[in-house]
Amino acid sequence: MHIKPAARAHALALLACLAWGALTIWLLFLSAKSAVGVSEYSFRRLMGGPGYLLVEQLRGLSGEAREQRLQELQRRFQFPLTLVPRDSVELAPEAGVMLDNEHAVLGVSEEIAYYALDRNTLIQFGPMWGAAAMEDVLNLRIYWLTAAAAALPLPLLLLAAWHRRRKRAATLSALSSSLSQLTRTPALILPTASAEWAPLLAALQQHAQHIAAMSERHKEVSQAVSHELRTPLARMRFALALLERGADDDTRRRLQERLLKDVVELESLVRASLAFARLADAPAALAREPVILRSWLQEELDTLELAGQPAELRMETTVRELRGDHALLHLIVRNLLVNACTYGHGRLRLSVANHGSAHLVLHVDDDGPGVAREDRERIFEPFVRLMPHDANHTGHGLGLALARRAAHWQQGDIQVTRSPFGGARFSLLLPLRLD
Repeated sequence: MHIKPAARAHALALLACLAWGALTIWLLFLSAKSAVGVSEYSFRRLMGGPGYLLVEQLRGLSGEAREQRLQELQRRFQFPLTLVPRDSVELAPEAGVMLDNEHAVLGVSEEIAYYALDRNTLIQFGPMWGAAAMEDVLNLRIYWLTAAAAALPLPLLLLAAWHRRRKRAATLSALSSSLSQLTRTPALILPTASAEWAPLLAALQQHAQHIAAMSERHKEVSQAVSHELRTPLARMRFALALLERGADDDTRRRLQERLLKDVVELESLVRASLAFARLADAPAALAREPVILRSWLQEELDTLELAGQPAELRMETTVRELRGDHALLHLIVRNLLVNACTYGHGRLRLSVANHGSAHLVLHVDDDGPGVAREDRERIFEPFVRLMPHDANHTGHGLGLALARRAAHWQQGDIQVTRSPFGGARFSLLLPLRLD
């Protein structure tokens, strides 16, 4: 399962907070339970004075008098005082030398010290200290100040996490509100957010721009289609009106033929408009199939020749095939050839040549009137016709727009220049392989 970076950062921050809190509590517990540690050297020097004074008090006494005096002195000390036989105490070998030289020594437990009263008796100090009682520690102001200082990062981190979560929730709420408005207002300006939201905001802004562009294209197409529909509908209405008046048989036959042509024209317009709308976005599945150049182009020309239009195919490349979507390639070349047949005077040539090492260029040349320089971009706009719409120049002005849009999805381009025959040359640039 993939974990997003933001969620991972939040999890690590929470884990750090919990670890810091546990460490703080553990350290405070140890500080409350730990004994006070003193170095051995400092301890010997510390106990040297009390040991010497006790020896002075007890040296001249013996038996019961010595014990009684020791009990009196015990009341002045905060730790136990005991007289023990020297041979009953387990000490390091060097401890005997130190005792003989009137130095205090530490016992095995390091909480008990010994001082020599005489050669056979030792004064035992201790246990000197133990763990402090928790209730005494809890009554110390410094303890609570230490605890507050140690635990301060924990609430700060929790506050930062809460603030971050609240900010993320506000950002998500704003984005959700904006998304609900995108369908109605594609040009909506999305709210600003932190850097982690930048990729999402960029994708949403691009999506909004695509929606706005699509809406504008649909608006243009709708307006153009409605304009194209007016002429055949007006003719059909006029023909129906004449039929209602009881025209003679010849007139009725001509009107019926005119109505049939108008219906065919409307059907053609609808098909072309639907095809143009479908190519507004990239095809759902763009094929990358091998296309044999000569057989594909010859097939396109053979279809034209069956319609009575002679054509010439010239292969100026050694490339045998390219990879692409055969349906899109057919749509492009078919529309270019039909355009050349429509506006040419009888001569048409399709040639193929190399264009660098990774592209091919297909030229469609005719001997028609050509395209003026100022119209060479406008001719690819939908529903643009340079010639008047009459019986000799039929169509809806969508063929070249369809061809350029299909070439775009095929990662190619179409340009128009002057043909060697004096008419128009449409040049289709195609990659040998799609990315």
